[in-house]
Amino acid sequence: MDQYHLHIVPETSIGIDEVRSLQNFLSKKPSGGKKNIVILHDAHLLTLPAQQAILKTLEEPPGDSQIYLVTSQPDSLLPTILSRCQIISPQHTTYMSNATYMSYIEKLLSSSSAGERLEILDSANFDRRSALDFLNQFELYLHSQVILRAAKDPEKIYNLISQARIYLKSNCSLRLILNYLATQFTHL
Repeated sequence: MDQYHLHIVPETSIGIDEVRSLQNFLSKKPSGGKKNIVILHDAHLLTLPAQQAILKTLEEPPGDSQIYLVTSQPDSLLPTILSRCQIISPQHTTYMSNATYMSYIEKLLSSSSAGERLEILDSANFDRRSALDFLNQFELYLHSQVILRAAKDPEKIYNLISQARIYLKSNCSLRLILNYLATQFTHL
């Protein structure tokens, strides 16, 4: 089956104009058994109005079309968008190639007190970017553990990571976020 592709690659954000171009592209029927495919790269850069504008299209994609939202940060998307998508995780994760992050993850999961966890996180000397990278690696680790069914309540840990990531992106104090992360492990 032949296909027509539209790639949307944002420079800074994805606004309503890009969503309208996506909708316009999908409204044109390809001929002779062909289908339209839209690949929206860095979907986490969709503005809130753009996310709201794309909801109906995701709910009822026209004809034989496919829409791919590619993102490394699905928690940045509205829950209503995520509920309309089939989530496909990458086959190969890279968390094991980063032994340093893996070491911190193992220490955090085996520590017994909030003070100990905060000490572990402090020793990492994270900046905002490396803290986000750490959270991404932690999330990948949890995904692998869910697959192996070896994690102790991975959903709560995943929610904790998602909250910490949201706080990091909203420019909260890095120290307070790490403190939050360390103390919330007590409640798991």
